[in-house]
Amino acid sequence: MSTGYTMGSDMSKSIRFIVFLLFVFAFLISAPLVVLYTAGYRFDLAHGRIVHTAVLNITSTPRNATVLVNQEPYSDRTPAVIDTILPGEHIVQLEKTGYLPWETLLTFGSREALVVGPITLFLDAQPELQETLTTTLISPHPSSNRFAYVSQESSWLEVWLVDASSQEKNLLMRLPYDARSQYDLSWSKQGTYLLLEEQSGTQSDIYVSRVHDGTALELGEESKHIERYWWDLSLDETLYVRSKNALTQLNLLNGDAETLTFDADLITSYDGQEVILSQSNNRAVISYQEEGTASIITYLPLGEYTFVEAPIGLVALHDVRRNRFILIDLARRDQPILLNEEALIWKWSPDANVLLYSSGYDLKRYVRSTHETQTLTRLSHPIDHLDWYPFGTTILYQTNGNLEALNLENATTLSQTHLASGFSGTFWIDPEGKNLHHLESTQDGWQWWTRALQN
Repeated sequence: MSTGYTMGSDMSKSIRFIVFLLFVFAFLISAPLVVLYTAGYRFDLAHGRIVHTAVLNITSTPRNATVLVNQEPYSDRTPAVIDTILPGEHIVQLEKTGYLPWETLLTFGSREALVVGPITLFLDAQPELQETLTTTLISPHPSSNRFAYVSQESSWLEVWLVDASSQEKNLLMRLPYDARSQYDLSWSKQGTYLLLEEQSGTQSDIYVSRVHDGTALELGEESKHIERYWWDLSLDETLYVRSKNALTQLNLLNGDAETLTFDADLITSYDGQEVILSQSNNRAVISYQEEGTASIITYLPLGEYTFVEAPIGLVALHDVRRNRFILIDLARRDQPILLNEEALIWKWSPDANVLLYSSGYDLKRYVRSTHETQTLTRLSHPIDHLDWYPFGTTILYQTNGNLEALNLENATTLSQTHLASGFSGTFWIDPEGKNLHHLESTQDGWQWWTRALQN
């Protein structure tokens, strides 16, 4: 008689029960792990504990760069969001074919999200020689991507204009050459006009050409035997000329010449008013004319001052004798001087909020919105020239024959990229940010070089 019981079926039930228990156990273990993993928790092998990961949101110009963290590439390309980074210090890199690599060290905290970028990547390219110019006098106008130079042809002096974008040349002036004279070039603020100064002894004659069509302007007797001239920094068509007996304001747009009734060492326009610098025996005075009366803004030590470029709402001066940069807010009558620092070179950011400046071996910045000053770096060799890249927060500077790019993120210097060696002279970046133009003095004249930055 059969009982219906077999050893095989009993073992099968036991195995199924064990397997069931194993699945339950695996579920009880894995379910919390999955929840923790989904919530951003990871096991930190280096410290033997579970930690909450950090997030990196990184963008670049151009896009589609490979992101590496501690030399490990991620599948996501810029713009990328990486949410699996363990707290601590990590080396973050960007790589893109044809471009120089970018690298920085970032510190991540638990649950912290860092937004970095856009990081500017530069082409891996070498400077290319465009032309060798037989000249001893050359003057660039960066914002219009042009430069002018002087050449001598027999007994004539010629002033040529070069468009760096198209490489087109145009003759602007042709004057008799005098070997006893010294010559200089000067641009109006927006580059509408170009001025040639011919200095003989303590006096000068000036000649002005309208750049877009090469028209030589008739300036009259006010342009002869002058002691000093300077451009207005607000009105592109306004030129000030000082002679022995008068200070004259020339309007190059309509040809008017107005002899000013007040005395001034310097003058420029500001919000429809004339800001004046005058110097007495022991101090300099900054003031503006208000209904025929000088209203004093502030006092400065005696110096050799020039008005220099400043954002709307501010006035800036450079004391050539003491190498001081002075920034003045005319609306703050109680404390109008915002900045008074030693500076040989300086440059405002494209958004006019950050002033970058150097006294030689250091690189500093002044933030207008927060009124904060910060030293970015100190070098063992002097900084010869600097400029902002037109987009983002990258600056380019030249030191000891090297061209370097410094990437900034708020108050932090993220990285430095070497762009070129054997680099001297002056440079500027075209408004599109695609090319860097470089003028270098040689024994035979000047060389014009171009280095590609972006495609």
